[in-house]
Amino acid sequence: MAKSIDEIMKGLPAARRQKIEQRGAELIAEQMTLQELRKELNLTQETMAGLLHMKQGNVSKVEKRTDMLLSTLREYVEAMGGTLELVARLPGRGPVKLEGLRDLNADFK
Repeated sequence: MAKSIDEIMKGLPAARRQKIEQRGAELIAEQMTLQELRKELNLTQETMAGLLHMKQGNVSKVEKRTDMLLSTLREYVEAMGGTLELVARLPGRGPVKLEGLRDLNADFK
């Protein structure tokens, strides 16, 4: 008979269980939607609307988008007090942080 994950975890040493649970929490934290991130920071859509100079309904639309401009995403993240980094992961090499995308809008102003 197959063992459940709870049974397997109970059979592991406490230190190993703690490491597994910690890594699981890290993986979950790495996968957040904009809405989840905003809520974790105790920010309301109304607060974000004020910071972004838009209506609350537009904040809701931004949070539900699956495709958006990098500039929109950057503005949203910066309004929460953060910074946006774009990292490319390619076969055969380590992660590469892409630079220079921030200045693209300056060329069009």
